[in-house]
Amino acid sequence: MSDVDVVDAVVVDVVDAVDVVDVVDVVDVVDVVVVVDGFKVLRGYQRDVAFMDLEREIRRLQAIQVVMVAEVKSSLSFLDDGHHSTAAWMAAVTNCARSTANRRVNTAQLLADLPLLAAAVTAGDVGDDQLRLLTKLWANPRCREHLGESQELLVGHAKSLTLRDFTQICERFQAHTDPDGNHRDHELSRHHRGVSNNTVGAGHILHAEGDALSGELMSKILDEHANAEYDTDIADLHAMYGDQAQQHPLPRTAKQRRYDALVRIFLKAAGADGTMRVTPLVNIVTNQETLNQVITNYYGHPDPTQPCKPPTTQRMWLCQTVAGTPVSPSDLLLAALIGQIRRVVVDSAGRVIDLGRRSRLFTGAAREAVLLTGNRCCWPGCGRPEPQIDHLNPWARAAGTTTTLNGAPLCGTHNRHKHNNGTTITRTTNGWHHHRHDNTEIAPRFTA
Repeated sequence: MSDVDVVDAVVVDVVDAVDVVDVVDVVDVVDVVVVVDGFKVLRGYQRDVAFMDLEREIRRLQAIQVVMVAEVKSSLSFLDDGHHSTAAWMAAVTNCARSTANRRVNTAQLLADLPLLAAAVTAGDVGDDQLRLLTKLWANPRCREHLGESQELLVGHAKSLTLRDFTQICERFQAHTDPDGNHRDHELSRHHRGVSNNTVGAGHILHAEGDALSGELMSKILDEHANAEYDTDIADLHAMYGDQAQQHPLPRTAKQRRYDALVRIFLKAAGADGTMRVTPLVNIVTNQETLNQVITNYYGHPDPTQPCKPPTTQRMWLCQTVAGTPVSPSDLLLAALIGQIRRVVVDSAGRVIDLGRRSRLFTGAAREAVLLTGNRCCWPGCGRPEPQIDHLNPWARAAGTTTTLNGAPLCGTHNRHKHNNGTTITRTTNGWHHHRHDNTEIAPRFTA
């Protein structure tokens, strides 16, 4: 579809939208109530579909707005009332922040450059958050020159992946197409590392910032100590109330336990409170293709900061911590040369090595391997940290092996919901999919 075709399609939508506005002006509020009452009786898949139909219409209207912005920019009509730019005109008309206006202007230019994306946005298949991430890539000149050749790939991912997964795709795309900028960002984060320690009245504020890798290491240490504080609270409840412990709240909130854990870390460092019981380990998750590319860039390319041609799929470009934080390729190379690396084999669906039918529960290496595929609950819209590991096919069945191919990270609530409601979970190259007992999908996404 050409740019002209996309614009023509949107023009038709504009006409339709005007007709809708005229109708809405005379529609009685009772009609709206009827629509809402009809929605109230829907459940499950039907409710998801009805809500998404409305969401698509909202997205289509936003796409029309973007085309209008492009027309204002190309016609210079913002000069009619003395505005300095299209963004200034939009900020005045809609009373929005200048940053919002600038983003919408950039989005209009992005859609003009990428007709496939424009068609998907006009059809309501791409959400505002996904469009924001792509606009951010377009604002980077070194990423912009590769967007055209990768638009089919990126649009497919924007339509089919969860927002969290698509965010990682965009981060990988930027790291791959602008390695110099990516390396500079990591170096700047190290250069500007620091800690501020302030007393405010009777309170105390500790603020630290630095590079992502050291931050991941500190987070792992803090998590281990916070888990120990949680175990202490549980033990105290059982000691005080016995079998009635579950009927009483924990004495500290999660935030309070993390702060107390931080204090304990400082006390241990000062030798005032025993020694650390666990040696922290930070995994840099990668795959063979990325590692080969990094080594080739360093040893075989005349300038290792120059971008390489984007891979056939951004899931091939994998260089991050388990939490999904992008890691500089230089850190990966350094770990490969002088560090201790445990190579994790990842397939196209992001699944790690098969560990076999070893035990009833996911513990030790089996649990860690599943968490390497995602350390948050995989249920749609959840994403809680520190999940349990559940069998996709129950252990009681012949296929219910304790392997990464048969494991999924789920929080306690969704682990129980899955079994109590007969939900089946599968994983494809587009991520996790959850189907009800009637085989309808929970929060379905578009296929690429």
